[in-house]
Amino acid sequence: MGKQLRRYRREWKLMVFALVILTGLGIFFWQSNKAKADTPGNWGMSDAKESNVNSKIAGRVVELCVQEGDYVEKGQVLARIDTDSLEPQQRQSQAALAAQYAQLRQVMISSAGTAGQLEAALQAAEAKKVQADSARKLAAKDASRYQQLLTANAVSAQTYDTYKTQLEQADALCRAAESEVESARAALLNNQANQAAQEAAQKQADALQGQLDSVEVNLGETEIRAPYAGIITQKYVEEGDLISTSVPLYAIQDPRDNWVDFKIKETELNKFHVGDSVALLGRDNKTRITGTVESIRRKADFAVQKATSERGDTDVMAFNVKVRLNDDTVWPGMRFRLAE
Repeated sequence: MGKQLRRYRREWKLMVFALVILTGLGIFFWQSNKAKADTPGNWGMSDAKESNVNSKIAGRVVELCVQEGDYVEKGQVLARIDTDSLEPQQRQSQAALAAQYAQLRQVMISSAGTAGQLEAALQAAEAKKVQADSARKLAAKDASRYQQLLTANAVSAQTYDTYKTQLEQADALCRAAESEVESARAALLNNQANQAAQEAAQKQADALQGQLDSVEVNLGETEIRAPYAGIITQKYVEEGDLISTSVPLYAIQDPRDNWVDFKIKETELNKFHVGDSVALLGRDNKTRITGTVESIRRKADFAVQKATSERGDTDVMAFNVKVRLNDDTVWPGMRFRLAE
């Protein structure tokens, strides 16, 4: 008797368990079929502006400041990348730039202070040479005239020797003036070479400044900031991960930048115009939102109805109609239909 009672109880429990399972499956399939049985009409799915947030530099993630679901403001720090490799580069660039500026100052001191003096010295030497050339021409003329007089025995040899000596002295003065001009020109050319060295040193300093600026920009990029205000919808990395610039850290969504895409038959496109105000109803038939037709794609997406023998041999194509909402109660993936 006891064995039969235990057997009966065990069979009864199995029957109850099977009944619960069948009831649950029935409710699940009923709800699924009910969810699929949308009210007839033009249905569309909502979407929103969403972006991946990447780092502009490679490195190790040392801090994640927000989590999925957090609302962030534009410019808010989302994460930080390590600066261990960048800070030594910054110090090295600063030291190299300081050394280059020291060299530039030395070149400037050696060239800028004497440029005017050398140009003035060259002008003076050239003026002196002009005077020496004029004096030589006069001495040469006098020596030639007295030589003719000496030949005619009109003057003494001593008188001629005096003018000949003056010509020789004038020649010597001309050679000295020419040498002085050449020296002044050489000094000025050398100084101009110093100025060229100064320009080269300045260009090198500019290049080093560019390197330092690049390092400092990268240091600024170690703080990853939100590109706009929104909600963090996904986190892709963990603290300690080594990332490249192609690896996103977060996905951020703007809850005030959303829309619904409808696939409208080509036979109904004439009912829609850009700028039209349209009413949308949610799946619960209670949520009512007003939107504006933002765009109508001028390229068909697919055939919503294939050709049949009853309709002839022409497919009915669908075109995307984008209705702008910008309503923070609308989440991507929600479905809406156009209200009559």
